[in-house]
Amino acid sequence: MTHFNVEAISVGKPVNLETEKGPLKTAIQKQRVEEPIRLSKLNFTGDYQADQKHHGGPDKAVCLYPAQHYRHWEEEYQREFPYPSFGENLTVNGVDEREIAIGDRFILGETELEVTEPRKPCYIIARKHGLVDFPVKMIEKGLSGFYLRVIKEGTVSPKDKLILKQKDPRQVTIDDVNEVFFHDKDNKAKVLRILEVPALAAGVKASLQQKM
Repeated sequence: MTHFNVEAISVGKPVNLETEKGPLKTAIQKQRVEEPIRLSKLNFTGDYQADQKHHGGPDKAVCLYPAQHYRHWEEEYQREFPYPSFGENLTVNGVDEREIAIGDRFILGETELEVTEPRKPCYIIARKHGLVDFPVKMIEKGLSGFYLRVIKEGTVSPKDKLILKQKDPRQVTIDDVNEVFFHDKDNKAKVLRILEVPALAAGVKASLQQKM
């Protein structure tokens, strides 16, 4: 059974973050937890969103970012990025946007999770780190991370492994969805293939349906 090492579980509340362009209210300043924590359908205990229009909700209950991408960004910018620099809840080693598919199911502690959509890097990451081109580079390189919904609630521990329970048979990867959104926007055949995945997040589904 395929399993991945969880490098960090992190949560946070909205705070006023001082940036070069002034204060920014955001929950991107998450802190690692060291003890077992409850995960509900909406979030980890103690985790909240400042912008609930674009973040949070059942389809975005958990944000995951691959730990190996940190090495890439540290080389790119010649600086250190400690976990969880990119505001994710789960920092996991070895998962890859080119292999993880919408609808894939995972076990984490007592919980069961389902992949729903890519993360869309936004200006908040840029302002947090003072790197204007950061979101664009994340999109260009496909190093976006992704969201999961909670199928089964429960308690998880930072010591737990993320265990792959089942692969979605359609194998529409996170990278496939990113390609349609950012690089191959008019490819209706790809859009249709993505729309056929039942686990696809409702917001992404609505956006793609407008392309048809």
